[in-house]
Amino acid sequence: VRDEVVAAAATSAPASGTAAAEPASDLADDETTVMPEVADSTPVRWIDPAAPWLEEAGGDPLGKRLQPVLVARVLLRYDETKADLVHDEEFECVIPSIGETVDVGEAITVDYDERDLRDEAPEPAVYRMTDAKLTNKTFFSGVERDLKDHLVRSRTMEVPANKTLKLYGRPGETAEEFGIRCARAADEAADADIAKLRDKYESKVTKLRDQIEAAEDRVDVLEEQASSKRNSELLSTAGSILGGLLGGKSKGSMLGKLGTAAGRRGRTKASKERLDAAENKVERLEEQLEDLEVDLAEDVTEIETKWAEAASDVTALQVPLEKTDIKVSQLALAWMPVD
Repeated sequence: VRDEVVAAAATSAPASGTAAAEPASDLADDETTVMPEVADSTPVRWIDPAAPWLEEAGGDPLGKRLQPVLVARVLLRYDETKADLVHDEEFECVIPSIGETVDVGEAITVDYDERDLRDEAPEPAVYRMTDAKLTNKTFFSGVERDLKDHLVRSRTMEVPANKTLKLYGRPGETAEEFGIRCARAADEAADADIAKLRDKYESKVTKLRDQIEAAEDRVDVLEEQASSKRNSELLSTAGSILGGLLGGKSKGSMLGKLGTAAGRRGRTKASKERLDAAENKVERLEEQLEDLEVDLAEDVTEIETKWAEAASDVTALQVPLEKTDIKVSQLALAWMPVD
């Protein structure tokens, strides 16, 4: 086959961009100076020896032989409704080994632009022949199909996720930036929950404060009454008994005065008991208010702890590719210089 190709090249003018045939003695059995025919619908390119990714793909910038490879540019779309995510990405690769079958799993990711792929062959050009059916459109459509299947199986996009806060990372967002967003959202949620406590506690606090104020007013009144009664008792008793004693009144008359004094003292004691009861009520109400403040502090702490934990509850969401979200925008046969 090689001799037939060489003979055909010798009897026909070389195609544009193709060097004149070298002597057969200089060629290996799998080499030819005539580029193998390729299906009309498939673009053909020659990889520039200066391409920065050439060696990574297995090429040699000083190589004198051209090996057939496939280069592909693929548009990928990652979308996830619950994350409100739509992210487009471009994937470029070189498939270095092609034959009757092509293992797209061997694709090497590269970053190429059109300057890396020449439209014309170098001179001289020596091509390595391949068993791949380059003239068949179905060969290339099969590679395209297999490449899509491979990308569906092998590529996913990972974004940070906080399901409690219903937050998801954005393309290009760092973990630190996502953490800040989570902390801010958690603070807002905590503030909203704490605001709801106002309705729960406000009426109770207002009622207790009104009761304390009324009880304190009652204490003031009873204190004034008790003080007045003590003064009245002292003056009345002292005046009556001392007056009787100093006035030379009889013992019977003085005993009557003593009974009256004892009655006044009993009424003063009752006033004191009412005052004590009122003061105790103030104290109980103040304790209830303090207990309410403790309950409020505990509720606030519980809310803050809940949302602080929510802010740190970050996991990873895997966003897969779907076959309908993959578009091969370029699949070309490229000749790569090798040693």
